[in-house]
Amino acid sequence: MTKRFIISFIFLTVAFPAFALTPSDTFFSQQWYLKKMELEKAWNTTTGSTDVVIAVLDTGFDMDHPDLVGNVWVNGDETSGDGIDNDNNGYIDDVNGYDFVENDSNPIPSLDAPYDSTAVPHGTVIAGILGAIGNNSAGITGINWRVRLMNVRILDNNGVGGSVVAKEAIRYAVKNGADVINLSFTGFEVDPEFETSIKEAHDAGVVVVAAVGNTKDGGINVDRTSIYPACHGEGENTDLVIGVAASDENDMKSDFSNYGALCTDISAPGEMIFSTIYQDNAYAEFASGYYENGWAGTSMAVPMVAAAAALLKSEYPTLNPDQIEIILRLSADPVYATGEAQGKVGAGRLNIAKAIALAPTFTAQAVNAEAAPNSLIKLSCVGETTVDDPCRSVYFYASDGKRHAFPNDKVFFTWFDNFDNVKEVSKSFMSSLPLGKNVTYHPGTKMVKFQSVPTVYAVSKGGVLRAIASEQIAGELYGESWNKQIDDISDAFFGNYTFGIKINLASEFDVLFEKNSVSGLDDNF
Repeated sequence: MTKRFIISFIFLTVAFPAFALTPSDTFFSQQWYLKKMELEKAWNTTTGSTDVVIAVLDTGFDMDHPDLVGNVWVNGDETSGDGIDNDNNGYIDDVNGYDFVENDSNPIPSLDAPYDSTAVPHGTVIAGILGAIGNNSAGITGINWRVRLMNVRILDNNGVGGSVVAKEAIRYAVKNGADVINLSFTGFEVDPEFETSIKEAHDAGVVVVAAVGNTKDGGINVDRTSIYPACHGEGENTDLVIGVAASDENDMKSDFSNYGALCTDISAPGEMIFSTIYQDNAYAEFASGYYENGWAGTSMAVPMVAAAAALLKSEYPTLNPDQIEIILRLSADPVYATGEAQGKVGAGRLNIAKAIALAPTFTAQAVNAEAAPNSLIKLSCVGETTVDDPCRSVYFYASDGKRHAFPNDKVFFTWFDNFDNVKEVSKSFMSSLPLGKNVTYHPGTKMVKFQSVPTVYAVSKGGVLRAIASEQIAGELYGESWNKQIDDISDAFFGNYTFGIKINLASEFDVLFEKNSVSGLDDNF
């Protein structure tokens, strides 16, 4: 089934750090958001790379724009205008990208059809934030001075598109070498095939960034009313998409920005944005200039984060999507919200300089591995420690490259007999491993209950809890002393588990089979 998306944006009228690298672009001083994210510091390390490709899935952007033309992606295996699919990728003459709306190789807005005057320039605004040519004494400064922008048109002149088109466009971007995908649109319904294409992108090492959307009068909680694609992957082992909310010049949540504790990973500037716009002298509405101020919306916040991911990839190409997300979250500055939105606007407001500075610790694993996957690790403790000292926490370093915390000793001892094999590692190595899902009880060992409810559960593989219908069934499964094999779980760990089918008969659950269903902890994720 095709789901429909619409652009989610609002259009509004409208001292340097030490060792800062200040570009010569004419309108740099009006791009307040660049200073807010400390780009001048970040640019001392990297201004981007033409080896990094950002796919802009939007209304199409102006590829002749003087501040964009030098950064447009070129498919070197395709010959322009010969009517042949030279590279055999399924698309004819796709030299700079593809138009999935009109199914041709010219991914720019088609003004022969009816159009919305704010939708047509939308893709060009996004492209300018991502990668307008920097330090060229003209126009604006893109977050990446050098990059390759792949133009993939999936939204029509009114900002509307479908999930079938979006799915194919994501696969096109991945197949043709995109490192980052920018999705500045929203939808309310789930299309499993579209979600699958996003998972394929993530698994291929592509960073996917999307808007949490806009709603008048304060925004909505997307934990209750899910917004896609930003919410794809939430509640699972892997977060497939970096969901972005918008903030203002004072680091407050923008009034229009949606929010949520789960789908919103980070905030970024999204008001009074100065960027490139679509220009065509044949149409009076688009003949007035190449730049415009006053753009606003989570659509504008998304390319801030996507561009940051591209900068990280330009300097540290081995970083994977999960590492990039955790770097951006750990390096964020505080962002503020009031009312229900308080604490639900992600890890903070994007700070690109801090992200660039933090990134090297995440490459430590490749340079100097202190522990191998499938091992137990903890930080070294110095002197006396308290019960809640972070250095006492034990983690399982899994083959997925993440560290998974044991919530308590009870969970640990369902998997291991003692702490003899726990290896002490440095803080830099520990921080190089993204934090994964907490370890759950070994299947078939204990029954558990949450402190706030009387229901008793058996544990299956993957942290699946199955409610036991009666004490009689519990006794049949776990013997006469069944009530001594129940552990209380704090309600804080409720989200570590998922819930399966209730056990109404003892024959519906085999304790020995469940115990043998995993050969080690790594099989349980």
